[in-house]
Amino acid sequence: MIFATFIFWALLGQWAIAATVPSLLAPTADEKSAKRLLELQTKARENLEQALKSGGGDKRTGCSLETLRIRREWRALSKEERRSYIKAVYCLQEKPSLIDEKIVPGAKTLFDTFTTLHINQTQTIHNNTLREECGFEGMHPYWEWGYDVYDPDSSAIMDGSDYSLGSNGAPLAGRNDTWTLWPPPPFEPTKENTNVFPAGTGGGCVHSGPFSNMTVHFGPISRAADRHLERMFQYRPHCLIRDVNPFIGQHYVAFNWTVWAIEESIDAMGFQARITGDRRQGHGDYPLNKFASHGGGHYFGGGMNGAFSDFYASPQDPLFFPHHGQIDRMWTIWQWLDIEKRRNALHGTLTYENLPPSRNGTLEDIIDLTPIADPIQVRELMDVIDGPFCYFYE
Repeated sequence: MIFATFIFWALLGQWAIAATVPSLLAPTADEKSAKRLLELQTKARENLEQALKSGGGDKRTGCSLETLRIRREWRALSKEERRSYIKAVYCLQEKPSLIDEKIVPGAKTLFDTFTTLHINQTQTIHNNTLREECGFEGMHPYWEWGYDVYDPDSSAIMDGSDYSLGSNGAPLAGRNDTWTLWPPPPFEPTKENTNVFPAGTGGGCVHSGPFSNMTVHFGPISRAADRHLERMFQYRPHCLIRDVNPFIGQHYVAFNWTVWAIEESIDAMGFQARITGDRRQGHGDYPLNKFASHGGGHYFGGGMNGAFSDFYASPQDPLFFPHHGQIDRMWTIWQWLDIEKRRNALHGTLTYENLPPSRNGTLEDIIDLTPIADPIQVRELMDVIDGPFCYFYE
């Protein structure tokens, strides 16, 4: 069921269509894999454009080559476009929540509404709220982690400049050289499912740039003692913490792993295993394990104690949304490399890792993200040029 939510992660923005393989946006030590990813993206886009030329696309929304909107990587945006996005996120943090504070004391703002849904459903939607509530006229960006895994402090999205989403957290003095990562809930830690990693490079409050003065209203929640509704929804104000971890970035979200997930997955089960580290699907068969690229992106930016790596409250960090834009980009490229077989590729049960046991999800199931969006059938959300969507990536 994971794919039904991926295509929510970014807003729509309109740009001219390119026919050639794009150039790299920044230097990278993994240039070969970076170029291969862009080749795959270009091939997928050619397939999508051909489908539109042949009459594909949802007739209700009028999706066509002329109306196709293109989502771009953060560093490809102009400074003005980045500032516009940042201001819109601040705007969401100033508007009142759509959730009754008597029910969810931590939901103080419209921005918190997304976290409330994520806590409640362990999935969320950014939808068109930046546009509709805060006048954002661009498209929602994605974050290509591969450019940043070797030098995250110089990353356009995390360098602490006025045109970033804020810096790393301030370094913590006297911390251990390593930290132990426990498994996500509901799994209890054992010798087999815990991992020891080098410590991150931050661990304190975001110290410069946008959101350095941000107050986070939820979390931490991922600890076992916090996993009951009263505690999860409590109002617990604190600063935005990040603990950027280059080791995790290089081992889980570098360009080679993104290419591997797209090229080696022949079906939805394999693709899901490679991007989520699904324990039910035989980690021994995959050189990338545990949390894969999805979780890897969270722990790359959030590290040991950051909001971004909180299993439930991660939408409190503005990095959450461009990160999931990248996950949707991976899915979209993979799907459009073989759209006839993958248009309705769906795999998995209705509960996370089938705990508690539940039936398989279907295209007829309803995704209900009230009050952010109206309930909608999964079938309507499987394809980026059908249902309510008309977009691709560059």
